[in-house]
Amino acid sequence: MKDVAYHRLAASELIASAKFYERQRATLGAAFLAAVDATLAYIQRHPELGRPGNHSTCSRKTARFPFRIVYREEAGRLWIVAVSHLSRRPDYWNRRLH
Repeated sequence: MKDVAYHRLAASELIASAKFYERQRATLGAAFLAAVDATLAYIQRHPELGRPGNHSTCSRKTARFPFRIVYREEAGRLWIVAVSHLSRRPDYWNRRLH
């Protein structure tokens, strides 16, 4: 399995979203993080099965939560470009790739 590394803004998105869900209901933040972890585990096993996107990225939707993990497969690792809420402006994260 490949290592996972986060773009600093993707890591911030992940933390902010978990905190948001935790404020909505106790344990919901942990459930969100578990859904992201499960999605990442799947991506690590099958990176080629993600939905193709711009700039050699792929993505995979999380279960239960309206988020998509946007990643790029690089030598020896998966680079997480965004933890993107599905209602956000599409491809807002493109500038992170330049």
